[in-house]
Amino acid sequence: MAEALSIGANIVKGVGGFVASRQQSKVLKRQAREEENAGALQSLRIREQARKVIGEQLAGQSSNGFMGGTGSALDALTESQANAALDAMTIIRDAGTKAKALRSEAKMKRTEGYFSLASGMLGAASSVAGMKDDWAQAGQGSSAQHQGGAS
Repeated sequence: MAEALSIGANIVKGVGGFVASRQQSKVLKRQAREEENAGALQSLRIREQARKVIGEQLAGQSSNGFMGGTGSALDALTESQANAALDAMTIIRDAGTKAKALRSEAKMKRTEGYFSLASGMLGAASSVAGMKDDWAQAGQGSSAQHQGGAS
């Protein structure tokens, strides 16, 4: 009876590890998508804010009597646009890097699940082999007693 419980426990442990790893992998993949979505949203916000600031700069230049969008005023606007674009790209890159790391971790979790399942099945097979060996030894011991008692 204990051997049968050992076989069942190994199988349950292996399947449980496999199922848990699949769930963890799904969660990590979902987090990766959320990171990318959050990065894209933050990038859009930066661009919107930059357009607002650039518009205010242009209006400020014109209100001070400068000819807006020319000379050093144009340089200031160009610099603001470049900085906003760099900030947006940095956020997208960082979100992509986090997402890639999460997907890599998800892949490792799935691999761990397969190893857990294989380990459980090997443990069950080992228990079965041990039971057969015990039965064989028990059978030899009882037949030897019967043979020894008959002589």
